[in-house]
Amino acid sequence: MQDARVAAMFGRDRAAAIFAVGMVWLVYAFTFWTMRQACDACGVTMVLLGIGACVVLLNTAAIAAMIRHYREDQAAIYGTDLYYLDRQRAMRRTGEI
Repeated sequence: MQDARVAAMFGRDRAAAIFAVGMVWLVYAFTFWTMRQACDACGVTMVLLGIGACVVLLNTAAIAAMIRHYREDQAAIYGTDLYYLDRQRAMRRTGEI
């Protein structure tokens, strides 16, 4: 049985990772859009487009792999965090902190 807190932490981490990748795509698209005239003048539009596409695709693949790894090993990854969070909460209750 999986702890509901582990599922919640994984869900938040997954949402944050997906949001971050989406923002990377938006930043690269915006940068390309604003720089397209300068790129056309220099003749490097296709090179810049290719390099930018490689960067965002590799970032997307890396985040997808991270999410997959986190899903497979949730208990170990989040279990340690929860252990120390629970200990800290208990110490606060007893006045040790």
